[in-house]
Amino acid sequence: MKSIQARLGIGLVSTLVILFFLQWAMVTYAIRHLSEEFILTRLEHDAEGMLAVLDVNKNGTLDLPRDRVAEVYRRSFSGHYYRIEAGNRVLRSRSLWDKDLPRIHAKPGDVIVSYVDGPTAQPLIVRTAGYEKFGVYVVISVGHDVSELNRDMSDLMLAYGGISATALLLLIIMQMLTVRRGLRPIEIVRTQLRAMERGEITELSENAPQEIRPLVQEVNRLLRLLTQRAQRSRNSVGNLAHALKTPLTVLAQLSNERAIKNQPDLARRYVEQVEIIRRLTDRELKRARLAGTGITGRRFDPAIDIPPLIATLESIHRKKDLAFDIDYPAEAKTAVDREDMLELLGNLVDNACKWARKRVKLDVQVGNDIVFLVEDDGPGVPPERVAQLAQRGVRVDEGTSGHGLGLAIVADTADHYGGDVYFGRSARLGGFMVRVRIPLRRKA
Repeated sequence: MKSIQARLGIGLVSTLVILFFLQWAMVTYAIRHLSEEFILTRLEHDAEGMLAVLDVNKNGTLDLPRDRVAEVYRRSFSGHYYRIEAGNRVLRSRSLWDKDLPRIHAKPGDVIVSYVDGPTAQPLIVRTAGYEKFGVYVVISVGHDVSELNRDMSDLMLAYGGISATALLLLIIMQMLTVRRGLRPIEIVRTQLRAMERGEITELSENAPQEIRPLVQEVNRLLRLLTQRAQRSRNSVGNLAHALKTPLTVLAQLSNERAIKNQPDLARRYVEQVEIIRRLTDRELKRARLAGTGITGRRFDPAIDIPPLIATLESIHRKKDLAFDIDYPAEAKTAVDREDMLELLGNLVDNACKWARKRVKLDVQVGNDIVFLVEDDGPGVPPERVAQLAQRGVRVDEGTSGHGLGLAIVADTADHYGGDVYFGRSARLGGFMVRVRIPLRRKA
């Protein structure tokens, strides 16, 4: 079990249940014990009263005048009974009718409490004590019907149990609310993390309890550090590419020098390598322009991020006066990084713009996956070349001209997200077509 709330809830509920059960058991025992002690005290008084009126009759044996005994002991099956052994004689209460109480031996000074069944099978509590009077050993057993007490105790236990259960339920609800309220800051942090995943915020609020504030601060520090490193990396690549522009221009001019022109083979190889470096430099500058200055870690939103991208590409290829046919959902924030998607989509559309004659079409579909479909009306790619591009693991040489420029980055990005890339011929425009699928829910 990995839920803190569940662990705290189970622990507190278990503690409360045990506490209430022990309280219920102790209260029930205390009430019953006090009730029985009260009954035993009355039985003791009755036994001592009977002992006091025992006298020697004319036959020389001990006798108990019935008119000196409480009326309740003279009424049949009244629930109050006595049995007296005085020497060889046994005296029984009229209430026993023709029944008897169990014989219990007790020496003078002994007191024995027992629970037995009465004449009508009702439960009795019997106090038996041993005495000595006139040199004769006397054993007096006095019983009291406790069936009414048992019923009252059952009702009391049921009522007290109901009250305890209600109180327990209220306490459980209160403690659950308390635990939930106590863990609310963690839930807020989790909500903020989801908002950060969607690109709505860039860092967590540090207005948190002191127990989790260090964690929140450390997460924010790491986020800022990663953002700064990613931004510095992008800036460094763009700056390096821009810095190489001037040396490349100088190298291109040197190719016109007489010493180099006098060696045609060397001049050709020299110009080819300079052109390769120039194309790679232009590509990195273009990537920096396509990525823009957005916040690193923001989620890709087609409705917000695609229009500026298309505007940038229109500016780059304005000499061709291309017509863009763009279709994307109006509201569809995704759980993929904005910079990655702009780089991927920028390379795809830029490649289409470079080879298109008049039209470039972009379709974006968002569901369980995000699908980019880019088509142009250019010359397309020969079938054998398409088959080569479609082979898994084949990396396009970025140093050659053609559709290979930028497609390696597209394939790497799709592979990073667990997606796939399909190359072919556009059925609608007749040129090159690239379909990229990026899953929005990664498999565990």
